[in-house]
Amino acid sequence: MEIMQFNEFKEKLFAAAQKAGFEEFEAYYSTGESFRVNIYDKEIDDYSVNSTNGLGFRGLYNGSMGYAYTEILDDKAIDLLINNAKENAKLIDNSNELDIERIYEGSEKYPEINNYNQELDNVSENDKIEFAFEMERKALEKDERVKSVKYCTVASFSGSVAIVNSKGLELYSKENGIYSILIPVVSENGKSNTAVAFRIGRNFNQLHVDDIVNEAVENALAYIGAGTVKTGKYKILLKNDAAIDLLEAFAPIFSADRVQKGMSLLKNKVGKKIGSETLTIIDDPLMKNGMASSPFDGEGVACYTKEVVKDGNLITLLHNLKTAKKDGVKSTGNASRPSYSSTIDVSPSNFYVKPGQLDFDQLVEEIDDGLLITELQGLHSGANSISGDFSLAAKGFEISNGKIMRPVEQITVSGNFYSLMENVISVGSDLKFGLPSGYGCFGSPSIYIKELSVAGQ
Repeated sequence: MEIMQFNEFKEKLFAAAQKAGFEEFEAYYSTGESFRVNIYDKEIDDYSVNSTNGLGFRGLYNGSMGYAYTEILDDKAIDLLINNAKENAKLIDNSNELDIERIYEGSEKYPEINNYNQELDNVSENDKIEFAFEMERKALEKDERVKSVKYCTVASFSGSVAIVNSKGLELYSKENGIYSILIPVVSENGKSNTAVAFRIGRNFNQLHVDDIVNEAVENALAYIGAGTVKTGKYKILLKNDAAIDLLEAFAPIFSADRVQKGMSLLKNKVGKKIGSETLTIIDDPLMKNGMASSPFDGEGVACYTKEVVKDGNLITLLHNLKTAKKDGVKSTGNASRPSYSSTIDVSPSNFYVKPGQLDFDQLVEEIDDGLLITELQGLHSGANSISGDFSLAAKGFEISNGKIMRPVEQITVSGNFYSLMENVISVGSDLKFGLPSGYGCFGSPSIYIKELSVAGQ
């Protein structure tokens, strides 16, 4: 069976869809290539090179949106897509007009952003492998207390997305990127500790082995001799890394789809105060070098930068076309479609807490006595994004008289994310972003919180 090019395939698919009685329809075509190498004990432990491409078809049939997808573009796939989407549409309840998805005719104007660096695609696999070997070697040499390297990875990715529909919309974007992760294990007096350091970007020359090694090893060594603290309520300084993890865990509360389904406590809160005046949260799909930047969303709506929370007030929820219609507002360009096989959902892009004026040391001084939390664990099981409650294993440092003192571990930090937003006292200037997921890229500076409950001894 002859494999067709996308354009030829799309023409045949759309002709077949029209003939089959679809009222409106869309093809979502994505391609992707990825490389990954992991080094362990001076050898290549894991190595993979993958390429994927596939096409998702959705079409309105008898008032319901049916979905189907294929990884092979041939004549056989056209019949399969049409039949599967038709059967899929028949199973969907279309009695509520507001629940019906529509195909989008397009925005007036689309922003221009560049998420692709040609030079990155020219970096050889050998160069990436050598970089990973050098990270492990330098980590082991940096300090005699570094006993092993648990994780030492370099990975790169590139991909493209095309959205074409029966209403004349034709959109295309492409991106690439590279990241490295290092987790050294340090030991002293029979006790071990680890720390994570990573770098991500679109320019291989901006990844520096020494930077990553120094950060990872120094942070791991800083935990040596950690003890616990007395159970009680403490003023908390959430280090940017920990704040990122917490924001990512609770970002779904800002999805209009979650709110409409009763899975978020932000119902009827738009325009109202939900946080401290020092808290502003931004969704910026147009951020330069942002790892979740895009000119258009999963439905083809033009993306734009928005303040979701401004000075503690909820300005907007994140919407796709369907949720926007239900609330009588415009889509915020946050329809997500992580892959060609996915249905339409809602998710943020580059979603972050706006940084303030104080640097990290000034925050430590301001808190005077309290706890610096550098790492949170168990976010998948210990954070309830519906109620906002969390109870998480943590580690960090005691802060005394405005100075970072002894390391702390074997503690559990608990609270409620909705309350935490109200209890933000100061926000640092040290904005940092985590690694992207299929559901956005999250960032935060360090945040001083009035108090959280800490269980220790």
